[in-house]
Amino acid sequence: MKRMHMVLCLMLCLLCAQFAQSQNSIPVTLKVTDIENRPLKNVTFRVEGIGGKTNENGEGSLQLKKGNYTLQLSLIGYASKTTAFEVVQGMPTLGIQLLEKQTRTEDVTVYGASRRQQKITEAPAAISVVLPKELAMANSHGQVAKTIEAIQGVDVVQSGMNDFNVNMRGFNNSINRRVLVLLDGRDPSTPLLNLVEWNSFQTNMGDIASIEVVRGPGSALYGSNAYNGVINITSSAPKDIQGTRVSLTGGDFNTFRGDIRHAGGIGSLYYKINAGYSTQRQSWVNSRDTTKGGTLEYPGLARDVAGNRSGIGMIANIDSLINANKNATNMFGSARFDYELGNEERVTAEMGFSRYGGEYFVNQTGRILINDVEKPYMRLAYNSSSLNVQAHWNRRNTITPQIVMNAAASSAERSDVYVIDAQWNGSFLNDAMKLIVGASHEYQAVSTSIIGALPLLNPDNLHNNFSGLYAQAEIDMHSTLRFVGAARIDRSTFFDTQFSPKAALVYTPVQDHTFRLTLNRSFLRPSYADLYRYSPAGAPVNLSAIDSTIASKYSIPRLGLTTAIPQWNLGNPNIKVETAMSYELGYKGIINKDLYVTVDAYLNRRTNFISVPLGGLAPDVYVPRRYENEQANVELKTELDKINRLFYDRLATIPSTGAAALIITPKNIGVINEYGIEIGLNYYIMNGLLFQANYSHLDFSIEENSLQTQKIVPNASPNRYNFGLQYDKDGIEFGVQVRGVTGFTWVAGLFEGYVPEYWLVNLNMGYQVNSDITISSTIFNVLDRRHYQIFGGTNLQRMASMNLTLTI
Repeated sequence: MKRMHMVLCLMLCLLCAQFAQSQNSIPVTLKVTDIENRPLKNVTFRVEGIGGKTNENGEGSLQLKKGNYTLQLSLIGYASKTTAFEVVQGMPTLGIQLLEKQTRTEDVTVYGASRRQQKITEAPAAISVVLPKELAMANSHGQVAKTIEAIQGVDVVQSGMNDFNVNMRGFNNSINRRVLVLLDGRDPSTPLLNLVEWNSFQTNMGDIASIEVVRGPGSALYGSNAYNGVINITSSAPKDIQGTRVSLTGGDFNTFRGDIRHAGGIGSLYYKINAGYSTQRQSWVNSRDTTKGGTLEYPGLARDVAGNRSGIGMIANIDSLINANKNATNMFGSARFDYELGNEERVTAEMGFSRYGGEYFVNQTGRILINDVEKPYMRLAYNSSSLNVQAHWNRRNTITPQIVMNAAASSAERSDVYVIDAQWNGSFLNDAMKLIVGASHEYQAVSTSIIGALPLLNPDNLHNNFSGLYAQAEIDMHSTLRFVGAARIDRSTFFDTQFSPKAALVYTPVQDHTFRLTLNRSFLRPSYADLYRYSPAGAPVNLSAIDSTIASKYSIPRLGLTTAIPQWNLGNPNIKVETAMSYELGYKGIINKDLYVTVDAYLNRRTNFISVPLGGLAPDVYVPRRYENEQANVELKTELDKINRLFYDRLATIPSTGAAALIITPKNIGVINEYGIEIGLNYYIMNGLLFQANYSHLDFSIEENSLQTQKIVPNASPNRYNFGLQYDKDGIEFGVQVRGVTGFTWVAGLFEGYVPEYWLVNLNMGYQVNSDITISSTIFNVLDRRHYQIFGGTNLQRMASMNLTLTI
């Protein structure tokens, strides 16, 4: 509460200052229309660093002193315009017309690369955007992760209907946490594992205004989770979307999505209410309990296990469990209020809630059923052209235990996250130097000892603080050369203090051609599970006969192997942060006005690499269980290999009890050099017809591996291809996309195997019936090529859906 009081006091001071300044100003109103005098909303207008956006009537306002000014206007899909005007008392409304043109990538401004708005061609990072038309087309399927899967350097793998792992470049995982996802400045991931639950957002595709994807390290501005990149998602402000929007989607596997949004305004107060519900039948999921009729989709998978689960009771049949939890659902609601202070100043208060379940995720030990989770949040923010302050609270609460499918276990989580962040930015020396200064503090409370589930952590009920200070300076050293320097210090009760610097040179020899050289340091903090996990990793194994036979043969003491040796996935208290030094060379250019090209090459040197949980990684913590006779150990390995070739490395002693167990755990195990290149192009063949293509190559070398018996692989394809042709004119949309991924090895916890090469064809269609009604459809995997994208995931099938959107 003290933190919230400080924020409210700060906002009150800002309001008073703004009121005093407004007393000497003259109100200026403007109205923006197209060539047919239809009002244009969301037009960005700016005068000497201040401005705003037009409302649904094409109207905007400013407070200016007497004098002569230049007004700049821009709207994606329309030609930008500059006009001069004079401010006098009693002046009439300024009427301005904009001419329509095709939306092009180079026209887009982005925020995520520098935490300030700038043209994408000037951003000092490898960054891509989802264009507004692409966002509109995504309404037909409603999945945010699928919307960005065709971006170069982005690795999106799907393991179920709504289970996605999103990474940049290499070293993906079944629970990936190397990319920071922000939704209106909030991190929606679960604090326990940093897992992003893509079907649990408290909003929908139709309310998303922009998606930016920053590829490469971002710790210098964003901290620990921005290790491989940042995905910045922004929802629509109420002032920009006034009216009512209804969206209905139906499709294969009993898919249904229904969303409704209403936004309006009363004076300077604007509001938005958003609600929705979705359901899908998980027909792709089947039982893997091979002892009771289940099947393994491909070799190497862990089988499901029936039995008693803490907080749930006896599960006698996995097939019955899946049939009872066949539908994935999500319902959400949110309310947002913006009080517009003028000149791009606003105070925002927002709250929301989602409740979802019936999802099957793949983790490092097998599949887990997330059957009922609630996620409320609250957000309070002040935003202006120079100062942004935000405080928010998120909670994740499992209403019923999460069911581990391949072990007689369950888990739960109740976590609360409180964050306050403040950032100031300004310019000096006639805009030749731009400065950003910011600070953030986060408090996390995580508990897994709830609703009768087996605690996932030991110790549990953890409380930690995370604080960061950051700054960035952009200096125009020459008309063609710009230097960008940034640094951030992160302190925490959870990890050692980290310093993350960044330096970049941006060279623009001619207009619309930019070269970039960047040096970055980033870090990845361990998850709570990396340090403190205490969860079953599989069914108990009978090793008593093996132990008895070997001990008798060599006349040595037994190892204490029983008829039920447990399998455990345990944390490693000695885990440290993983770090990376990144070197990048990039180019962005517009060739002959119709061709936009990006090329990015990188080298990442990763140290203290945090491995996936495997056997034998931490003998200093979990002492290997071995005989005194070496020949006996050779025979022990031979016998264990007959059951599972990984059991010998996993056989160790639990420190707290001295008992034998099959243990997997993570460790900082090496130094890795990762390098690659990303090439993308947008070619505007003609007005309304766009061809897109990109290619990503990834390779790596292991410079140091402290445990040579354990594999280090990037869990990503070395070659990824995307091709697309999109037609959009006169209300008709049609597109075809081809995605190719070459095969690769996957190692993650209990899973180790090969993901075969796959090529997919996707189609999208749309028709704007009138200004209020749009019909669209998407078909993923048109040829229905059964494949899996992550080892341990289910086989994916064709998925078609159709959407009807009504805007009033």
